Amino acid sequence: MLLPLLRRVPLLMLVCAVPGVVSAFHSWVYAQAREPGYPLSRALLVQMPQWQYWAFATPFILALGQRFRLERGVWPRSAAVLLAALVAVMVPYVSIIYFAARTTGETWLQESTWARMLPLMMAKYSILSLLIYGGILAIGYAVDYHRRFREGELAQAHLETRLAHAQLDALRAQLHPHFLFNTLNAISVLVRKQDTAGSIRMLTGVSELLRMALHTTGRQQVPFHEDVDFLERYLDIEQTRFQDRLQVARAIDPGTLGALVPSLILQPLVENAIKHGIATRSGAGRVELRASREGARLVLEVLDDGPGLAPGWDRQDGRIGVANVRDRLRQLYGDRHVFTLENRAGGGVRARLELPFQAAVPEALRA
Repeated sequence: MLLPLLRRVPLLMLVCAVPGVVSAFHSWVYAQAREPGYPLSRALLVQMPQWQYWAFATPFILALGQRFRLERGVWPRSAAVLLAALVAVMVPYVSIIYFAARTTGETWLQESTWARMLPLMMAKYSILSLLIYGGILAIGYAVDYHRRFREGELAQAHLETRLAHAQLDALRAQLHPHFLFNTLNAISVLVRKQDTAGSIRMLTGVSELLRMALHTTGRQQVPFHEDVDFLERYLDIEQTRFQDRLQVARAIDPGTLGALVPSLILQPLVENAIKHGIATRSGAGRVELRASREGARLVLEVLDDGPGLAPGWDRQDGRIGVANVRDRLRQLYGDRHVFTLENRAGGGVRARLELPFQAAVPEALRA
C-alpha cells in the first residue's frame, strides 16, 4: 500500500510547493513593515521546507489511514492511533520550522534551544498541523470510498449481467419445448389423416429445425439471415400442414440480412399469426414478413389478415410467445427498442419490432 504512494512524492512536492510559495510571499510582505529590505529568498527558505515536509509525510499518513479506518466498531481505537501519529508527525514538522528559521537568521530563535522551543512550537502549530493532517486523511478516505463505490458498482453490474444472461437463456430455452410441442401436435393431425408424405416431410423439417436451433445455442444474437433461414424451415412445415390455406409474402431488404437480431425472435410472432389468423378459419389466410432499415434502426414486421386481437387479449393466459419476445427484448435492449402488437386498419394484426441496427461481425474477423 505504501510503495505506490511513495511513487507519487514528486507530484506531491509540486502540489505542496504552491502553499509554500503563497506562505513565503505572505511572510515577505508582512516582514516589510518591521524589517525593510527583508529578502523574498529568505522567506522562501523559511516556508518551503516545512511545506515540502508534508509531501513526504502524506504517503505515510494515507497508509496509516487505510490501516486504521474510522469506521463503526473500530473508530475509537483508530482515532487514538491516528492522534498519536499526529503528535509523531508534528515533531519533525516543527523541528524543520525551527532549524530553517534559525539557519536564515531569524532573531527570535537565535537565543533559544530546540529542546526549549519544541513544546512551545508544538502548541503554536497544533491547529495548523491538525488541519493539514486531517485534510490529508479526509482526501484519502474520500478517494478510497469513491474507489470502493466504483468497485461495488462494477461488481453489481457484473452480477446483473450474469443474471440477465441466465434469464435470457431461460427465456430462449422456453421456446424449444413450446415450439416442439405445437409442431408434434401438427404432425399427429397429419398422421390421423393418414397423410404419410406430409408427415414424413414435417418430421424431416422438425429434424432440420432442431439442428438449427441447437446450432444457435449459447448465442443470444445471430445474423438476421440465420433467423430468416430458420423461419423458412418453419414455414415449410406450416405450409405442409395448411397446404393452400397458408399464403406467405416476403418483403425483406437484403441490406438487413447482416444485422444482429435476437435468435428465434420472429418465429413466435409468425406462429401467433398462423395460429390466430389462419388456423381458426376455414378459408385461406396470408402472412407477410417485412424487414427494412430506417436510419440507425432495424424494423421487422409480421402481418396477418386474420380476425385481429380481441379486447383484453394481453390479459389472457397462454401468450407464451408474445411474453417471451417482450421479455427478451427488454433484457437485451432496455429502452432502446420498440415492440408493438396491434390491429391493422384493414383487418388482421401487425407485430412491429424496432431494434438498434448492429452489423454482425464476420466469422473470419471473429476468429
